[in-house]
Amino acid sequence: MTKIFKPLIGHTVEVYIDDIVVKSKTREEHVLHLQEVFHLLRKYGKKLNPSKCAFGVSDVKFLGFMVSQRGIEVSPDQVKAVMETPPPRSKKEL
Repeated sequence: MTKIFKPLIGHTVEVYIDDIVVKSKTREEHVLHLQEVFHLLRKYGKKLNPSKCAFGVSDVKFLGFMVSQRGIEVSPDQVKAVMETPPPRSKKEL
């Protein structure tokens, strides 16, 4: 996937193995960026998994982080898991 999207990576697309995030400032730009991505996917015979797709969202979980207009933040699920972990009771557990 990195080879397919090389010209877009760092600008409108981020890729990690087979996960893709399309980033845009406006809805209009997002539609254009998605069209570019769909064109490249068709060109190289790649398909999307509908259960992993979310279009037009302002916040998205990507690689365990929340990505939004605010930037990249730790996922609330991960914060909750750390907060609910009991403290170590011995040096071995530490």
